[in-house]
Amino acid sequence: MPAPAAISADQFTHLLAITRALAVTTELDALLRQIAESACAMLDCERASIFLHDSKTNELWTKIALGSKEIRVASSAGIVGAAFSRNELIHVPDPYNDPRFNPEPDRRSGFRTRSLLTVPMSDVDGKPIGVLQAVNKRGQGFLPADLLLAQMLADQAGVAIQRFRLQQAAVEGAELRREMTLARDVQQALIPKDPPRVPGLLCCGYTKPASITGGDGFDLWACADGSLGVFLGDASGHGIAPAMVVAQARTLLRSLCELQTDPLELISRVNARLTQDMAAGRFVTMFVGIVDSSGLLRWSSGGHGPILLQRAAGASVETLDPPGPPVGVLDPFLGDATEPVRIEPGGRLVVLSDGLFEAFSPAGEQLGIAPIAELVQSFTGSPEGLLAELQAMVLRWQQKDEPKDDQTVVIVQREL
Repeated sequence: MPAPAAISADQFTHLLAITRALAVTTELDALLRQIAESACAMLDCERASIFLHDSKTNELWTKIALGSKEIRVASSAGIVGAAFSRNELIHVPDPYNDPRFNPEPDRRSGFRTRSLLTVPMSDVDGKPIGVLQAVNKRGQGFLPADLLLAQMLADQAGVAIQRFRLQQAAVEGAELRREMTLARDVQQALIPKDPPRVPGLLCCGYTKPASITGGDGFDLWACADGSLGVFLGDASGHGIAPAMVVAQARTLLRSLCELQTDPLELISRVNARLTQDMAAGRFVTMFVGIVDSSGLLRWSSGGHGPILLQRAAGASVETLDPPGPPVGVLDPFLGDATEPVRIEPGGRLVVLSDGLFEAFSPAGEQLGIAPIAELVQSFTGSPEGLLAELQAMVLRWQQKDEPKDDQTVVIVQREL
């Protein structure tokens, strides 16, 4: 390789200037254009192109090809592909005599490629992330000093592009965390801070998301007629979108409940709205119950179950199966009407999301519904006490605090 003395003072000055400029540029298009323009100025060539590697398609593509249109090629095709795949500089004094050169773009445009200098741009680990290509040295072919300059510029450009990508990833990560934090705050704000007071009934609820935001949600509220409203929803997936879907379902339900309290009609109306709003393949399983002070439970479920029912203190625990499909799939809702159920003093209703009974042990075994049903039957204390025992059971089974799936439970108990 030629000695650094072969590079002029003006070229060194230009290289230092572009290095400083690349360090502060925050827009990718502007960054690439600066690299291409600097290549043309420093190497005294007619055109310059910046090819970036697209890892998804394994192609090299360029938005910045000064004097040309966008080009996209396979990462191993042609001269740029050879420079990228071999991670080495390629100088072609006469492209038309090189079998790797594709003359078709020249024929279409009327341009004549006389010489090419193609240099891989690498990150700090030496891994190629793209290619810088200079076209047609003015007056003569590319000189040994040009090869050194091009490599130095490509090295600076590769690091600048890597830095830009890392900065973008950090910004996007921060924005995503902020969005998820906002979604979590919205979701948490919808969870009742204190159980509603309905004469003759005790209730509580709990939710633990598998990520910063979860696809589960619940609500407990006092209806206008003095009865207790119960909602538990589980949207498919995790993250912001399912959290917002459950929040929407809960808000719709609470608004509709001001007008009527028939659970099947409520789910049908929520289903009509969500079917229009939700993306294909998305759905929500949903339980809705209305319990009055005498313990009469009117209920419906869109794909959510099993629901555990203990009709009286010490009674065996039954399971109620959902009478309809998940919500948001088909309109109209194809759920059947259910018979009201009487909860006697000491009896209770327990509605769970599948993240609880499908909790995994370290050995990969699921907890199952039977141990939970046994706990519900044997426990004689308050809803809060039963909730604490259930949480402890699941934690012992998982042997870790972070669940694999969102875990939500609502308990309603008739006072003795």
